[in-house]
Amino acid sequence: MTTITRAATAAAICAAVLLTGTACTGDNDGDSDGPKASAKKSAPATPAAAVEVDQTNGESVTEAPKIERKIIASFANGQLGRAIPLKGGLRKGTLGIALNCEGKGKVKVEVQDLGMTFAENCEAGKVVSIYNEAEISTPDPDAYIHVTGTSGVRWSVSAGQ
Repeated sequence: MTTITRAATAAAICAAVLLTGTACTGDNDGDSDGPKASAKKSAPATPAAAVEVDQTNGESVTEAPKIERKIIASFANGQLGRAIPLKGGLRKGTLGIALNCEGKGKVKVEVQDLGMTFAENCEAGKVVSIYNEAEISTPDPDAYIHVTGTSGVRWSVSAGQ
């Protein structure tokens, strides 16, 4: 990512925070389809920002998105669903998740124990990107990212702290 692109992305994030107020929603319906067997629940993440990025910077679904944080999870060229462990778990501080998707359909990203959920509508023939941040107040050494896409959609994801 070039310096100009980073500056534009940072400005877009600030604008999104001011305009939207929230980016992530809690999904506390009690469903547990992930690999964690623990019943503990962490404090909900505090949503910070979501930005949809115009794809002129070479993003793809065949490589994990680049983010300005230490990568603790990534996956490229995903289809349908996958649980991705966060290496070393979550620490207090800011969690950033970048998602790229391509194909007609939708991709949903969840960090269930934090109550963090967001979804992106994907387009055929175009890579669509979104970046979300959340403040983590309670560490979680066993956290996973669950990514679920509709049939025909490919995606890549990176998470960092």
